[in-house]
Amino acid sequence: MRRMLGLATATYGFALSIICGGQALAACSPTLSHPPLAREGYLISAINPTVAPVQYIDDSGNIVGLNPEFGDAIAERLCLKQELHSTQFATMIPLAKEGRVDMINTFMYYTPDRASQVFMIPYGASTMAILVPKKNADEIKGPEYFSGKRFGTELGTVDYQIAKTASEDLVKAGKPAVDVRTFNTYADVLQALVAGQVDGVFVGTEQAVYYRDKGTDFFRIALSGYQPHVEALAFGNAEIAHAVEKVLDDMKADGSLEKLFNKYGHCYLPGPYKVTTGPMAEPACKAIN
Repeated sequence: MRRMLGLATATYGFALSIICGGQALAACSPTLSHPPLAREGYLISAINPTVAPVQYIDDSGNIVGLNPEFGDAIAERLCLKQELHSTQFATMIPLAKEGRVDMINTFMYYTPDRASQVFMIPYGASTMAILVPKKNADEIKGPEYFSGKRFGTELGTVDYQIAKTASEDLVKAGKPAVDVRTFNTYADVLQALVAGQVDGVFVGTEQAVYYRDKGTDFFRIALSGYQPHVEALAFGNAEIAHAVEKVLDDMKADGSLEKLFNKYGHCYLPGPYKVTTGPMAEPACKAIN
């Protein structure tokens, strides 16, 4: 299991957490070395562990969930050990471009803009949910409902861009804007809803269902399955990205990819898996009830 150790960095003024763990790899020959790896023998992955059940910190302080397991499986097939760096979402692309992390493994939505900055390999898909206080029983069909109201999103995400665009469209139509407020993590977004700082929020559908099923009762899922988006791994280095392409195709071929994603009820793309640029078709995934 992994424990987090603080690592300060002056460049961006935020703290990275290094999570090291797992047993020593069995003797095998790594397909990558330093460089292009940031450190010999490791696949260093940026992650923001605030999205249960995909990636979160359990009661013992360990980072667990789909993405940590996914990264471990990728690293093992490269004869490396995954090392997780917990950091804010908005810092990840700069870290990858600088070569300070090897892979972004954090529930990142694919966009053509991001794919123009880093090497992105689409692999899965997810949708968004709108949560409101439980006392709000209104029918809500999208962020447009929050015209003249406060709405929370995570900083630097597609969620924010969708809410911002909805607000701009409302203004063009002569209606009040959405007061879009940003927070550093999904955990902060949910806390803002609890505290009454916002009237509604965007979170991942799976996260909303996870907390609901654990008995969290301060919110109502007003809308789920909204805006399906492709998820992708991201890399600052092409050689690392191409090595992971082959790993993903191998995992798909031997059934281990399907087994892992089915364990979490998470949608995965059919492959083949490759570095992608430009627009992508909307993915088709089963609904989460």
